[in-house]
Amino acid sequence: MSASSIRTIIPLSILTAVGLLATDLYLPAVPSLPMELGGTVSQAQATLAVFLASLALSQIVWGVIADQYHERTILQVAIALQIVAGIACATAESVLVLIAARAVQGFAVGAATVVVPSLIRRHFRGKETVRAMSWLGIAESIIPAVGPIAGAALLLVADWRASFWAMVVLTSALAPFALRAVPPPADRKRNDSLVGYGELVRDRVYFGYALGHALCFAALLTFVASAPQVVQIWLSAGPQTFATLQAFGVTAFVLTASQSSRLTGSFGIDRLIATGVMLQIAASVAMMVLALADYKSPFMLIAAWVLFCAALGLRGPATMVRALDVAPEIVGRASGLLMFLALGLAAGGTQLVAPFLSGGLMPVALISLGYTFASGLLILMGCYFRAKDMDRRILYSAER
Repeated sequence: MSASSIRTIIPLSILTAVGLLATDLYLPAVPSLPMELGGTVSQAQATLAVFLASLALSQIVWGVIADQYHERTILQVAIALQIVAGIACATAESVLVLIAARAVQGFAVGAATVVVPSLIRRHFRGKETVRAMSWLGIAESIIPAVGPIAGAALLLVADWRASFWAMVVLTSALAPFALRAVPPPADRKRNDSLVGYGELVRDRVYFGYALGHALCFAALLTFVASAPQVVQIWLSAGPQTFATLQAFGVTAFVLTASQSSRLTGSFGIDRLIATGVMLQIAASVAMMVLALADYKSPFMLIAAWVLFCAALGLRGPATMVRALDVAPEIVGRASGLLMFLALGLAAGGTQLVAPFLSGGLMPVALISLGYTFASGLLILMGCYFRAKDMDRRILYSAER
């Protein structure tokens, strides 16, 4: 990867990751929100679910905008809105006001999660695309993973509001560097394609890869959003245990994602994706066994989580590249729809398990197993129809 490519992808990846930090940084404080602001455990969890739901819905909007307008303009508007929403979160006086501010924050954060993958697809080719997508995934993992650790440290010296003030400062400081990394308007033509989301949904190859990736990513986000409650209620442990869980999971993801481009060249994209799918299903089965046996072992839970994250590092970048390759002319919408599905499923999963978290690991393990198994079936569908389409093209070329 050239130096200019690195200068483009690193600041934009960090900007995307810092936006997602809006969830992880204050996760350790979520169990204390009912006492600090009033409300119930479900309302406290809603500050996570509403953020994810708004982030998901924003993908549809930003996807259309990304195919029509220049990325720098989009990011300028989104960053300004993100800063305003962060201030509103930090000054909220009730849990309902916090939920409303989180909805706005989620919408603003969504711009980068669409724009950056679109830029990668437009400016990189072949294995370099997988490598760039891996860099994005690594940044999106490392920075939010530091969030719970930093959030736990902030709670020792300040209340939950400090996490949102920290977000405002980080976003403001990073914005000039990220905006400078975006190619100028002259480097990119405006895309006025009228092809809509319906075309993407009807494309069986895109839908198989996109929804398959969305389900595995949603399983991860649902687990992360629910883990503080699981650690506190089921394991009777504190924020330090959750931070350890996150740290080991992210390390596993980084190690495998950093090698995904090389492994793609050695084994092929679809074989690498299939390996990741099988390992994720195995990790989800391990969590289910722990839940059924009510075996409250932090070590075993961390081991299952490490396997899950390592598998995502193998399959994640490659699966996203496969999905975006289907529709290069409307890559903004392809990226937006994929992330809409992922975040919508994560929001639904997070809120679905919230009332049952007092029961321990079981609800989270059920969601994880269901999502990953369905993901595997959809990936198989995408692979099948992609191979079928390629055979049809080869036959057509031979006949000509």
